[in-house]
Amino acid sequence: MTGFDASLLYLETAQQPLVVGAVLFIDVSGLEVEYSFDRLRTELGRRIKELPELRRKIYDSPLNLGHPAWVEEYDLDVSAHVRRVDVDEPGDERAVFEMCGTLGSRPLHRTRPLWEMWILEHLAEPDTVAVFFRAHHAVLDGAHGADILLKLSRAGRPASPRDLDMVRVEAGSANPIRLLAGGLWDFTVRRPLTLARLIPEVLTLPLALHSPPSPAAPAESAPDDDRSQDGNEDLVVVPGAAPFTAPRTRFNATITPHRAVWGTSLDLDEITEVKDAFGVTVNDVYHTVVGGGLRRYLRAHDDLPDPPLIAVVPVSTRDADGARGHNRVTVLFASLRTDIADPVDRLRAISARTGRGKKQTRNRMRPDLIQDVAELAPATALQVLMRIYGDFHLADLHPVVHNLVVSNIPGPEEELDFLGGRVTRMYPLGPLMHGSGLSVTAMSVDGQLDVGVNACEHLVPDPDLVASGIREAMDRLLELTREQAPRR
Repeated sequence: MTGFDASLLYLETAQQPLVVGAVLFIDVSGLEVEYSFDRLRTELGRRIKELPELRRKIYDSPLNLGHPAWVEEYDLDVSAHVRRVDVDEPGDERAVFEMCGTLGSRPLHRTRPLWEMWILEHLAEPDTVAVFFRAHHAVLDGAHGADILLKLSRAGRPASPRDLDMVRVEAGSANPIRLLAGGLWDFTVRRPLTLARLIPEVLTLPLALHSPPSPAAPAESAPDDDRSQDGNEDLVVVPGAAPFTAPRTRFNATITPHRAVWGTSLDLDEITEVKDAFGVTVNDVYHTVVGGGLRRYLRAHDDLPDPPLIAVVPVSTRDADGARGHNRVTVLFASLRTDIADPVDRLRAISARTGRGKKQTRNRMRPDLIQDVAELAPATALQVLMRIYGDFHLADLHPVVHNLVVSNIPGPEEELDFLGGRVTRMYPLGPLMHGSGLSVTAMSVDGQLDVGVNACEHLVPDPDLVASGIREAMDRLLELTREQAPRR
């Protein structure tokens, strides 16, 4: 297990379960045979052999000086992970989301693979069931979760060589000698070498991130930076976004394990229309409408701060050479410009800042830096500190690190199915941590951008208002785009 994956286990407490997931709506009318829960669970049990990520469990020992290991669960009981529940009347989306919030408050058992799947039946929508999938963040990040769902869509086809290698190398039977020997090597050799390499890099990182780009940097662009060079960056004031500069809001406090979830869908054609009109990226449009939705939500609660909200934006490094582990991410801090009322001005400000931020981060910070720092994570110390941090509500006392997590996960290009049933909507749910009780995550599916809102129920009991605010912000931005034909 990598240090990053292990640190997500160490950081978890009863108040702060680090669980991610998704709510899927499945059209079962096109199945070759009539839908039944038993048949679906049996089919999943047959296909699980192609999903090594879902067959691993934690193996550790008090004598281990290193991180825990993943081992194969050879006697995996699918019935312990896949269960059925009837949604309450009237069976609409509200009933589904409220049921998922209740189910999402349950802890995952560490004695078995860290995932579960709930099949929600008796929906008002004809020929439709909902699937609530949950997994520990140590098992998957956003991109990895999308890959697992794609494998379920493609399950039944031959397993890829990479899948077989992952089972053979990263998992296996419980071997105490191998575990202790690996832990000793990690503690006495690998960690000291990593620390020696990291000290000068970490000390110079603040200066590198705040220094102006090199002369060659403007000519370089991020791989997904398809904005036009129309001088937008000169039209707006572009404040920086940094940790511990975020304003405090109603969802920036110590969290509880109770969850409230919701979802909404945005039309990708409409997003593309705005993107093309202003020469920005899909992510710029997405961040703009999220900022607009949060502005509406906080104004409704008379809690809108003057400074803009600051979001943590995970950036996948899964394509990096030598990638290993379930989580391969670095992060950016992005301003959502909730201080700007006009959606078009907000879009221009976000576009200017995110383009500059991506270039600077990719040029200045090594993608695997966070992964290497996590390798040094001390298990016992982190666990004790996190319990103290939560029990004494320390997140309520120090400056806010960031307001929320905002993520956009690339979805599959082809139509997605789930064990043969067509996926009509899929709302991903990101993680929550003390001090940041709200997460907004999106994934593109079948011509739409499905946005999932995951919140601490005690801090944000009405996530439907966040979701509807995002939808209304998109409608308003589209309306203004069609009214204003920008000069290109």
